Amino acid sequence: MTATHGQKAFYVVFAARSESSTGHAFVIWGIEDGERKLSSVEARGLYPESDAASCNVLVGTVPGRIMDEMANHSVQGITYALIVRMDEADFERSRRVARAWDCRHEFSLVSRDCVEFLHAVGASIHLHMPERGLLRLAPQAYIRALQDRAADGTLVRTGWINLGW
Repeated sequence: MTATHGQKAFYVVFAARSESSTGHAFVIWGIEDGERKLSSVEARGLYPESDAASCNVLVGTVPGRIMDEMANHSVQGITYALIVRMDEADFERSRRVARAWDCRHEFSLVSRDCVEFLHAVGASIHLHMPERGLLRLAPQAYIRALQDRAADGTLVRTGWINLGW
């Protein structure tokens, strides 16, 4: 699979940070434009819409939204990440999936949270995403499972380029 279009390279980064007790998972989209010598980055993650909803999150679904991880400085706190290089079509498909999640305005622990958002983006680009399971509930544990799959060759299909970070 070709990972560049002209002089552009496309990346999706699956990331986690850990400054809270639960941590947080989010996705970064990056484009490197070799002709212009420019890079662009966009980072998004799913959150409950309000802190007041925190208690309700434990028992049901609350309003949720996709937030800009660059604006809330999550990118600087990355503890685990996996970088996947891909072609433009897969890159754009993954961004469409993220926008669809934002349109639903829902957040629910384990079934519609930040890790499930990341899982949906990965599945949209045909990655063999790990099942969540008891040992992979937390964002950092899930990203480590992704890294393990990348290391043993079970995450990506033949011909993909992937880089660990």
